[in-house]
Amino acid sequence: MSPPREGAERNDAAERDGTRPPSEEPRLPSEDPAGAAPLPARLSWVLAAWLPWQRWFAAKERIIGEVTVEQRVPLVDRLADGGPRGILLTLRVEFTDGGPTEFYQVPIGLRTELPPALEPGVIAALDGLVCYDALADREITALFLHGIAAGRTLGDLRLVAEPGAEPLPTSGTRTSRPLGVEQSNSSVVLDERYLLKFFRRLQPGVNQDLELPRALLEVGGAGHVPAILGSAQGTLDGRPVTYAVVQRYVANAADGWSMALGSVRDLLAGGQPPDQAGGDFASEARRLGRTVAEVHAGLARARGTRVLGREGIVAVVGEMRTRLAAARRAISTLDRHAASLDVIFTAVETSVEEVTIQRVHGDLHLGQVLRTPTDWLLVDFEGEPAASQDERLRMRSPLRDVAGMLRSFDYAAHHQFIEPGHPTVPDPAALRLADEWSRRSQVAFCEGYAERSGTDPRDQPLLLRALLADKAVYEAVYETRWRPRWASLPLAAIRRYAREIASGSPRAHDLL
Repeated sequence: MSPPREGAERNDAAERDGTRPPSEEPRLPSEDPAGAAPLPARLSWVLAAWLPWQRWFAAKERIIGEVTVEQRVPLVDRLADGGPRGILLTLRVEFTDGGPTEFYQVPIGLRTELPPALEPGVIAALDGLVCYDALADREITALFLHGIAAGRTLGDLRLVAEPGAEPLPTSGTRTSRPLGVEQSNSSVVLDERYLLKFFRRLQPGVNQDLELPRALLEVGGAGHVPAILGSAQGTLDGRPVTYAVVQRYVANAADGWSMALGSVRDLLAGGQPPDQAGGDFASEARRLGRTVAEVHAGLARARGTRVLGREGIVAVVGEMRTRLAAARRAISTLDRHAASLDVIFTAVETSVEEVTIQRVHGDLHLGQVLRTPTDWLLVDFEGEPAASQDERLRMRSPLRDVAGMLRSFDYAAHHQFIEPGHPTVPDPAALRLADEWSRRSQVAFCEGYAERSGTDPRDQPLLLRALLADKAVYEAVYETRWRPRWASLPLAAIRRYAREIASGSPRAHDLL
């Protein structure tokens, strides 16, 4: 692509998005946060009202007591010539229940006039300025990319390039667009080449989405994850914390969830059995199973494995029971299935002698994988959004990731039946086709996993069944809290699991 002409085209671009032309560098503020301009009055109050409405805010069920600015890092100050003032805020959020404090980061922009492209991010008008979430503001987000390239330090924030990674540009970023997907982090695509990912909820320690791809690179197994190019590091409560990472943006890829939904739509529209349908997903599921097994093997080489004995297994099952008890308090309909689920939990306690554990992805589903023209990639290694940092760092059975993906096939198969406008009672023939699509995809995934790992996940039916049930219980609580219309999907699976458990132990390869 040729560079833009000087003059009219550059001025038109600046007028459209309200930012300076890319070739002009921003005037950076002092690197001393104490010298930064004061924050608008009442900002903490406004943020306390704004936070619960954000998709990435993890404590929607708790009542905020107070929001205070724990740290502030000035990024850019161009108010004098019509540009933004950019500030990265670390917020301490305290709750009325007296429970654990949480920390969040919000890149704030302040302008006297807001370009239309930035209006969706408006937080409030304060002290004659428009305050907005700066995720869509190229002038602010590009500073992270350029700062990493230059190795800058802004206050407590250290912008660091990954050793040996391809060099990042120090200037000239032309486009910036947020990714409009539901997730616990916030991502921006810069120049369609780089993905800047902000970890909204901050927890002390190196974020797994930085640590685990690094670990795979160390052992030569990074071929199934996007390349990490740099990061923004700081401290929180005296411990290191990861604010953001920059990855290579995979432009020519489709996410697994969209592909699976398209396959199911084609199947139901054609009315043919999945093995005769042009959109059958089994071959892709098999290929994905091989990829997941290879990533697990790389993580095992990089971070090791250990064997969990009976005492450890009992402790893990105890956590499953605790999650089920908490879920029953939130969802009363689970009461009728609790006894059946406990049967499989007890079977794991009494019959499984040992389990090999290692570091795993931790929240694997079809939305966390990308299909390139040649391969599958795994992304977003942060772990489950509700988990603490300590929980995310724990070694677990690789079957936990397998169970997450098998549950995701079930979600994709039946998602169309909960979409607006669909009949309340699904057509039985369509439901049978969806069930068969799910079963074929699950079986193919396990077969592909076995081809690379040497072990078929279905050869451990008790543990896999318990993990599937535990995952469905987690999903039921998550969906009830965040997406109530989706809650019927995991609840239907729990009913099915309960019936199958009550009817007797499944044979190994009849599990799915």
